[in-house]
Amino acid sequence: MLVPGYLVLESFSSEEEVREMRDRMAELVAGFDGANSTVFSTKDHVRHDLLFFHMTKSRQLKDDYFFKSAENISFFFEENAFGDDGSLKQAKELSINKVGHAMSLRYLNPRHFVCHAALHELDPVFKKFSFSESVASLFSSLGYKRPAIMQCMYIFKQPGIGGEVVPHQDSTFLYTEPRTCTGLWLALQDATISNGCLWAIPGSHKSISCT
Repeated sequence: MLVPGYLVLESFSSEEEVREMRDRMAELVAGFDGANSTVFSTKDHVRHDLLFFHMTKSRQLKDDYFFKSAENISFFFEENAFGDDGSLKQAKELSINKVGHAMSLRYLNPRHFVCHAALHELDPVFKKFSFSESVASLFSSLGYKRPAIMQCMYIFKQPGIGGEVVPHQDSTFLYTEPRTCTGLWLALQDATISNGCLWAIPGSHKSISCT
């Protein structure tokens, strides 16, 4: 029997929860000045540096910003978001690729999971969702005893901008031994084929290797 490797849950979050998270992200973006940020590229997983008024190629700066995003709420711009003069081509809120991340973790008890920092730990609205009973119950029903958040992202699907997202497996970025990593993808808007929904190949977690 083919095991799809994913589970689709309709209406997992309430309209109020969704509205709270979207409104809170709008506040975070509005308060972000963009003075020191990075462009996120999906091609070859390269992150291009971009500082307002200064284009720089420093690999050290690129890696520093990316790795420091494990400990704070960091903003990543879309590819081609900036013109040759270093200014945004369109509104800031329509130029951001994602906000994240979080990489270091700690455990509390069998029913809850936490991470040292980032969106789900530093912001009260996203923390409320991440530690909600609905999320805890979901992972408990999947057999997890001591689940822990390893990464958290708020991903935008901006119109008319952004790089190609090639086929990939998240487990190649967040590798565990044994393989116990499970991703939770929550659509905060109706996701359809025409507006950038998530795609998955049933059984690909066992039969296909993306490199």
